[in-house]
Amino acid sequence: MKFKKFSVFVILSLIGIFIASGVIISTKVKTQVKELFKLNKELQKDGYYMADFEFKIMGFAYQLDKGQYREALNSLSEYHSKLKNREGLLKIPNFNNKQEEIDFFLNLQNPRTGAFIDESVPYCTYWAISQNIISHLEALTDSTTTPLNLKYPLKYLDKINTPEKLSVFLNDISYVGWLASKFPQTSFVFAREMLDCAKPGNILERNNFYNFSPEWKNAMLEWMYDFQDSTTGLWGPKSRKTNKLLMYDLNNTASILKVFRDNDGNDLYSDFPLQYSDKIFLFSLEVLSEPYPDDEESLDEIHEWNLKKVKGINMLLRYLWRDASAQNKMALEYIIEDFIKLSFDKYYVESDGAFSYYPNAKHASADGFSHLIFDNIGAFSYEKQKKLFGETLDSVKNLEIISIQDLKPFLQKNSETDLKINSIRFYKTKPDITNLIGNVWGVYYLNNSGVLDVTELVPNLIAWADSTTLTIGNWISVAEIKRELEKLNIKKPIILKENTIENSLKQNEELYCVGFNILQLPKFIIKCNSKSK
Repeated sequence: MKFKKFSVFVILSLIGIFIASGVIISTKVKTQVKELFKLNKELQKDGYYMADFEFKIMGFAYQLDKGQYREALNSLSEYHSKLKNREGLLKIPNFNNKQEEIDFFLNLQNPRTGAFIDESVPYCTYWAISQNIISHLEALTDSTTTPLNLKYPLKYLDKINTPEKLSVFLNDISYVGWLASKFPQTSFVFAREMLDCAKPGNILERNNFYNFSPEWKNAMLEWMYDFQDSTTGLWGPKSRKTNKLLMYDLNNTASILKVFRDNDGNDLYSDFPLQYSDKIFLFSLEVLSEPYPDDEESLDEIHEWNLKKVKGINMLLRYLWRDASAQNKMALEYIIEDFIKLSFDKYYVESDGAFSYYPNAKHASADGFSHLIFDNIGAFSYEKQKKLFGETLDSVKNLEIISIQDLKPFLQKNSETDLKINSIRFYKTKPDITNLIGNVWGVYYLNNSGVLDVTELVPNLIAWADSTTLTIGNWISVAEIKRELEKLNIKKPIILKENTIENSLKQNEELYCVGFNILQLPKFIIKCNSKSK
């Protein structure tokens, strides 16, 4: 009996020690991760190459999850020391041309594996960072550069180039334990990144870098399709013990949906029609309604909150909007409006004319472009805006001609209505309702919301992209975003101020003005005449 009691005591003591050790490890890891995100912010600002940051963090989480505690903690501490002391880091140089930039990033490729990351991190991280770098290289390539060719073959992909090897890999990174779930993201990210390789004309195929078989692609699609959670409709890491979803993961769900549906909400594969779309929308609204983190020093939490917000909003608009109820659509519109306001309040750096990814920063950053959700709400496209807010566009009020002398009282009156006018665009000729971002002469802001009209914002962003030495953030390519913004061909208008608006307008005998809300939706059109009616 004594021996039995002693045995129970020993077992309970060991359990206690194990739990205490787990708590200590968890606390230490969380502290270091928070500090690492702060260092990441500072190093990006100072022009260091940090595109592999997130993937290294998730690599450490993977090691911890697999019980490789010593290796993971040592690697985490070494990486923390490396960033803190700025030892062995690459500073991105000022490039004279695109070819120099291409050569710089090509030199990051590992000759043994072909991956754009060193072998100190787990294998599962290789593809995600490599895909980002290849996308950036693709965006840089044009008529002034040589054809895009990698320096080394992507040998590491051979390890998962059959359906059988792929299945083992996906199961290994998608079922995790409690410790990994404490990180903002888990190794499941690498499963959804791999899914991109199943798409027709994917980045590997169109550049002739690697080809997976049709059987491999089908196996990838089928595995991910079956991995969807039936309770919420979401995708995300699952518990190794219970097989249940561990978090409401909008970040990964959004990336997965783009493979199964097109931007109009149509299924892309007859064998894999999207399931549980109503549940996805409902649970996504729940996540998107979560408040902004209280502690602005917790950059890891803010980092994840930003990702969930941006990707969640874009996901619902692109893939699930068509079948959503009017009530759910209205709920999302309010969420979008609040997010736009917050983005300008906390992330827009007025002196730079661009966004930072982290709040209240002194300088803009490459990843700050992720706050630019105007494209996804149709602010640059009449067709997209019509698809999303058709009834609103159809109800735009075409009002009678008024004199410029009567304009200010009219605008003041409308600022107090439910139209929620944020900015007024002025045109010297009758505006084309299908292209309201074109031929804008001036912009006047009706209130102090701080939210810029896109016709002022886009030229600001392009100017910043032209002047910055930053080229790539943790995942966003400045060249790729700049290329898309330049296609809009928006010329910066003059900005009219309250004390000069009347005199400025009187210099033009006739003007048209269109009122826009924060979502950049037109609400009224009027013709202004310098003479009284």
